[in-house]
Amino acid sequence: MYMFLQSQYRVEFSKSKEDVLENIKNSIFGGFPDFFGKNFTGKVLENGFKVRLMKKDFQTFKGNFIKDREDQYSLELFVGFEFYQVLTLAVFFCFSLMMLIRNFSENYYILFIYLMVIGLIAYKNYGDSKKGKQLFFDYLKNFDRDCEIIPIK
Repeated sequence: MYMFLQSQYRVEFSKSKEDVLENIKNSIFGGFPDFFGKNFTGKVLENGFKVRLMKKDFQTFKGNFIKDREDQYSLELFVGFEFYQVLTLAVFFCFSLMMLIRNFSENYYILFIYLMVIGLIAYKNYGDSKKGKQLFFDYLKNFDRDCEIIPIK
């Protein structure tokens, strides 16, 4: 599935592909009896994964292992928002804008308050997405201290 507002990274591990996938699989929340020590919701596939952090993070982390020229695996990691996540934000923004237009009756204080609330929510989501990305990278670094995370432009 296509992801919006995505950033792309290449992660090179010193551990094997199977160890990395097994570690992520063991950290996926499966149900309430199995809650302790779990970091993600999502699924692990044969050659990659698609997970989200269990905290209030909104981003999706999608990783696929690819072979390079030296027959070593590296992880191609995409961090972004899925279609339904962007659609939810757009509906919320349109609803807020509709309420703003509907209630605007020459009262500039209400206009200012609505704009401030929308701005604060956008700023908080931006901060949470940066924090979520850092938490995911810290998780990878804690699993494999020698892994190298390279942003791709």
